[in-house]
Amino acid sequence: MSHTTVTTEKGTGWTIVRLSSRRGLNKLGTELLEVLRQEVLGALARADMRCLALVGEGGSFAVGADLREILKLCPDTAREFSDLGNSIFRALERSEVFVVAGIDGFCLGGGLDLALAVDWRLGTVRSVFGHPGADLGLITGFGGTQRLSRLIGAKSALSWFLTADRMSGQEAYRCGFLQELCPTEDFQSRFSETVERFASEPLSRLVECKRLIGMAEHPGMRGG
Repeated sequence: MSHTTVTTEKGTGWTIVRLSSRRGLNKLGTELLEVLRQEVLGALARADMRCLALVGEGGSFAVGADLREILKLCPDTAREFSDLGNSIFRALERSEVFVVAGIDGFCLGGGLDLALAVDWRLGTVRSVFGHPGADLGLITGFGGTQRLSRLIGAKSALSWFLTADRMSGQEAYRCGFLQELCPTEDFQSRFSETVERFASEPLSRLVECKRLIGMAEHPGMRGG
């Protein structure tokens, strides 16, 4: 059973989805992903939605899958687990709603993949990023290999996945993974400001910007 919980907070034009756990290590197990999928799809379906924000509490955004659960998977259940995660990440990525991730602490493995599926990433200087599964002979099944390559370049992404090195907040900002970097003590106020800023934008502007920029990730430049 997952010990990470999901709560939501709603305002005019925005929803914040919070991950939290007793030990501060927010793990993306099957139970958590099923709840997260329900909350995300419900938020995206709101008629007045402009900004959906994901944030982790207690010292991590998310630290990836629960390894105790991963070790019990067979090929069929592993595919089901991958499909579940991908259904959430694709919904975020393809939505017309603007999606923000607030990262203060560890953002590892599947948590990194979750952050890659959003439009805007705000992180703190104390945050740590990486894909430590390489040290265990694991590779992500949540689409992170493709999204990270598109974001920071294939050679840099290859280094992240092969070495399992952890990157600081400053390194993540310099390579383009983060769009915003702030001191840890300013995180809550900056996160709130970011959500309010995008929630106040005209929906048509957000939709069109996402559509046009998204064209750059696919072959051809028609209409861009």
